Amino acid sequence: MIDWTSEETHVLLNPRMTAEERTRLQRLAASVGLPAHVWVAAVNSRLESSADDVWCCVLPMFHVGGMGIHARAHLLGSRVVSMEWDPDAFANAAVTLASLVPAQVHDLVRMRLRPRRSLRAILVGGGAFNRELQESARTLGWPVLASYGMTECASTVAVENILLPHLEAKSVDLRLAFRGASLLTGWIVNDRSFEDPKVDGWFQSEDVGSVEGRILRVEGRPADFIKIGGESVDLRRLDAILDSVRGEIDAALIPVSDSRLGQVVHLASTIESQSVIDAFNERVLPFERIRANHLVAAIPRSSLGKLLRQTLVEMIAE
Repeated sequence: MIDWTSEETHVLLNPRMTAEERTRLQRLAASVGLPAHVWVAAVNSRLESSADDVWCCVLPMFHVGGMGIHARAHLLGSRVVSMEWDPDAFANAAVTLASLVPAQVHDLVRMRLRPRRSLRAILVGGGAFNRELQESARTLGWPVLASYGMTECASTVAVENILLPHLEAKSVDLRLAFRGASLLTGWIVNDRSFEDPKVDGWFQSEDVGSVEGRILRVEGRPADFIKIGGESVDLRRLDAILDSVRGEIDAALIPVSDSRLGQVVHLASTIESQSVIDAFNERVLPFERIRANHLVAAIPRSSLGKLLRQTLVEMIAE
């Protein structure tokens, strides 16, 4: 557990890492002399949190989303109930606040579960949270709030497109940049030195978006957009359509090079999925349709259920 009053830096590593990799990173962190970090929990104000709240944490502590829950609770003296992800257990948990990723919300909606009355807000981040899934969750009574955040900003940046008060934002060459008290101190470069990537206090992200006053709109990352026959296609939008038709079938979209069109869309799935392909193709433009299906043993995802698309592309290319 984190000692929030300590001036020491805690190194939290994914337990799935090999022992060799964990040892290497721990030695590296010690050798470069990482500074202590400052946490700003503006989410507490946004959610009107108090010491009476009970947070449910189903996110890992080595991820900024899980650590952020414990930081907010520490500042207010709130209680945290930690559990492994289990949709039924979560639906029955006596908690008031929670953070989830879209894949977990998808589980709740697919199982048609409803929340306890005590639950008053769920921050949903860690990936694109499409409007259809959000509305389906709210219809079932889940108080979901779309959020956007990043590790470099110590978790949440905006809730329902409204920038949190401790941060400033701007768009530079279409890429979002941020400045504020919760930004990272720096990062390790080439396994040797500790460097500060900010320029005049601004950190430029890889995310594409726009800023109008305190309204922040995130469109994705350059890797989320592909060109098919000269047409720009947003893979995040197609992901949302796939999620709406795939049911319990684990499947994901990948871009594949094509000599004629530049790139086309293929499907990777753990079982034959022609019905999913047919349903998907009925909902998209002709050039966006799935051209082929690749069977894989498993769809690679992060510890938060986020699709590792590039890893999937490399698996299929082998």
